[in-house]
Amino acid sequence: MRCFLLVSVWICLSFFARAQGQTAATCLQAIQPVFPTVKYRASIDVLNKHLSGILIIKSEEHSARIVFINEMGSTFFDLALNENNYIFHSMMESLNKKAVRKTLAKDLGMIVGKGIFKGESQLLLQNPSHWIVLRQLKSKGNVRYHTNETCRGATLIENYGRHKKVISIQQFMLPNHDIPDSIFVEHHLVKFTIQLKQMSDAAE
Repeated sequence: MRCFLLVSVWICLSFFARAQGQTAATCLQAIQPVFPTVKYRASIDVLNKHLSGILIIKSEEHSARIVFINEMGSTFFDLALNENNYIFHSMMESLNKKAVRKTLAKDLGMIVGKGIFKGESQLLLQNPSHWIVLRQLKSKGNVRYHTNETCRGATLIENYGRHKKVISIQQFMLPNHDIPDSIFVEHHLVKFTIQLKQMSDAAE
């Protein structure tokens, strides 16, 4: 009898784990926005520099391209992220430092969901209306996407190191829209922020 109960529990747990994994993959796919060439008014504070201009995000097949330019059309940086890694095609000389490249790639990679992750995602359930998709970074730490039971967008993205929260990203969605209207990235250990506001056709 005990053996039967143990086998039954093992079967149930195995089934739940498989179902959870499938749900996590489905939920992750649902919360990752597809950007059909979206322009944002951008403000970035990094290395005691304040940069403002236009950030362009374009989702391509299995990849994303992000270009940040000033009002005159000069490029601050040009970043490509695919499923497994990322590359900067260009970057302003004063920003071209390893720590800045890594930080920008992580921040923007968390938003588009590419280039910085390893392994499969996991689904954590806090309550029936609050789900968290957990993804492990290639570097130390993990990223948590907070969503609801329908997985319609992630309103909060958090990056945790070994012991504490490192980065928070708030995304504000308009009703019936799948692309964030505004995004705010805040680092908790260093002075580094990104503010994005989607441009309307009239503002372009």
